[in-house]
Amino acid sequence: MTLNSIRVGLLASALLLIGCNEPGYPEHLQVQRIDQSDLQALLIAPKESAGAMPTVIVLGGSDGGLGGAQATAQALAEEGIAALAVGYFGLPNLQETLNSIPLEYFDAALNYIDTSTQLSRNQCQQVPVMGSSRGAELALLLGANSSDYGPVMAIAPSSHVWGAVGDTQASAWTLNGQPLTFVPRHSNPDYSAQRFIGRGYFQQDLQHADAVAARIDVNSIQGEVLLFAGADDQLWPADEMAQAIQAQLATVGPAARVTSIIYPAAGHAIAPGLPKNLTEVTLGNSQTIVLGGRPEDNAAAQQDILRRAVAAIKNPICYDSKASFNAHKLDELEQFLQTSGTSSMVLMRAGEVVFEYGDIHEKHTIHSIRKAMLNSLYGIYVERGVINLDTTLAELGIDDSTPLTEAEKTATIRQLLQSRSGIYLPSAATSEGMLAAMPPRGKFKPGEQYIYNNWDFNVAGAVFEKLTGESIYTAFYREIAKPLGMQDFKGSYTTIDEDTDISQLEVDGFYQYEPELSKFPAYHFRMSAYDMALYGQLYENFGVWNGQRILSREWIEQSTTSYSLTNRYMDFGYGMLWNVINPNEQRPEPAFFHTGIGIHMLGVYPSSDLVFVHRVHTETDYQFDQQNLYSIIGQVFGALETRHSNEPADTDK
Repeated sequence: MTLNSIRVGLLASALLLIGCNEPGYPEHLQVQRIDQSDLQALLIAPKESAGAMPTVIVLGGSDGGLGGAQATAQALAEEGIAALAVGYFGLPNLQETLNSIPLEYFDAALNYIDTSTQLSRNQCQQVPVMGSSRGAELALLLGANSSDYGPVMAIAPSSHVWGAVGDTQASAWTLNGQPLTFVPRHSNPDYSAQRFIGRGYFQQDLQHADAVAARIDVNSIQGEVLLFAGADDQLWPADEMAQAIQAQLATVGPAARVTSIIYPAAGHAIAPGLPKNLTEVTLGNSQTIVLGGRPEDNAAAQQDILRRAVAAIKNPICYDSKASFNAHKLDELEQFLQTSGTSSMVLMRAGEVVFEYGDIHEKHTIHSIRKAMLNSLYGIYVERGVINLDTTLAELGIDDSTPLTEAEKTATIRQLLQSRSGIYLPSAATSEGMLAAMPPRGKFKPGEQYIYNNWDFNVAGAVFEKLTGESIYTAFYREIAKPLGMQDFKGSYTTIDEDTDISQLEVDGFYQYEPELSKFPAYHFRMSAYDMALYGQLYENFGVWNGQRILSREWIEQSTTSYSLTNRYMDFGYGMLWNVINPNEQRPEPAFFHTGIGIHMLGVYPSSDLVFVHRVHTETDYQFDQQNLYSIIGQVFGALETRHSNEPADTDK
């Protein structure tokens, strides 16, 4: 008896508990059994859907058939996703056991999705794949060996390839007709134990030197990786293997694309759709196989995994390693920058600087891009429950030198961040252009109209400090700059007056009061182009940095959703402290940015895996034509090219 065969029995027993023999489905779901010579699967999808639906491949573990995958597929379908549960052994036309399964078999699932008018790949032209236990091992292998899969979501995952079920000398998987190297078994399980715990035996096998050759090459995965494991997994050490995968990914550029969540009191059976009380299984011989976890913690893990998986499926992070920059065109761009008045510029991909110009570590004022910096702090403290965006100014006790009307006091924090407060009062650091665009006071009620208004932004900064009890700069350093490894921002700040020579400052931020206008200061940031690029990369990574989640994906999506159309011709909008480039027929993917006095810019372009930072040293005398910024952006995208994987980059066009 092998550990693998034990797992077959226990998972088969587990699936009996959830009724896998063609259970009834709700009326709002459509279910289609796919019984083909090259594909055994079950499609579960919402009935009501306009157009092609985002589609995910779901893989069960060593139970065989469609049981566990079917349960998870139904949970995903309830969230508006088409889920294709794919069986890969123990069904007609397939291997009887988990032994020598060709990875190429799953090409048929891709083809089924690609030829369906109902189903679709995601924005990255990939198909998400989710697996649990041995299915998680399989999902990681598929992602590592084909760019067609992403994001890869592995529940109770393995960092290594394991052997076949029932045959310790055979591989579970093959590629191009060759068996994949797997971990040899050295442990000697006590199969006579009344309560069998497998975790320690897997740990022993992983300690041997010959296990190294069986490590899954997760560095080859192109796209986001989500790992979920229970620290109380008693079947195998999924938590330790998830941490090993995370550490492996940390050695390459896309390291920030991994999310690894360890649930302290959860066990092995944490895939969405499984019964929460599946903490152990009693086999026919009365032996109990311990899976671990507590029912309430398993349930909480399943709910959290489902939420995160749905977000990743609907809003994937695109990473295209085939994209590159034409070196000759970058040379032309650099020549242009030398005459444009640009002081520094950075292009960053996957956390790496791929192009730089000037002193990218010189700090100076970023002007209105300060608003985008405040966005992250709000996201963190909203998620912690410290800030409620629907709190009104009246509830906060906010008033100004010019008293607010009762109607103005109904404006919410959310409306401040959207610049839709309807409050048109004098404010610090307000330009002539902003004043000229200001409507008469009282013309619009809170929430009715977008007006780019420093009163909103200054008060948003003051509200943050009021509710958190600390300076914006201190919080930004602790929560953002330090975790991202910013090299130049240290969190120091001061207050300036009209006699301050800003060019002589060495601090990272300063408050600008204009008490004759308002009692609320403008909060200015002084940052380097490099640190700004790191900040943009955090947003492109949807809040993940070196495997740790700093911002929630939901907050970034909420912040970069357009609530106001700001440029009808260009189809630009404003979200919450970010400008939004809306998707349309010419550009299917959204992007977002913020500018400072029209010549500084931080742009985040997820579909191109690109962060763009442009700086002009405006603390001293400068000459820069705003039209040059548009030309620079055009040259950047003109230099971006995509090549086939077997085609070398052409650096001499």
